Amino acid sequence: MNNLKVKNINGVLVVEIREVALMVAKRHDHLLRDIQGYISILSDNPTLGSENFFVESTFENKGKHYTCYLLTRKGCDIVANKMTGEKCVLFSATYINRFYEMEQQLR
Repeated sequence: MNNLKVKNINGVLVVEIREVALMVAKRHDHLLRDIQGYISILSDNPTLGSENFFVESTFENKGKHYTCYLLTRKGCDIVANKMTGEKCVLFSATYINRFYEMEQQLR
C-alpha cells in the first residue's frame, strides 16, 4: 500500500490512475469511467477546470494504446472523497503522505 509513486511532470505532481485502481481494489475501467464522469461535471463549470484535477494520458499494452489519467493531489481528493471502505482510507492516507514527501523534496 505504501508504494504509491508520485511523479513530477512539468512541475505538476501526479499519480497514475492504474496505481490508484490497484490500491483501492477497483477495476481500472470502472475508475476510468468514474473519472470521465467527474471531468464531464467539471467541464460544465469552467472556473474549476478539470485539468487541475486530472491530466489525460495514455499507456501501451501489447501494442495497443489505452486512455489513462494522471491524478493531481486535487484529483486524488475527489476520487478519495467519492469512495468508502478500508482500502480507500488507506489510499487517502498514503497519497497524502506521498504528496507531502514529494513537496518537501521539491523545496
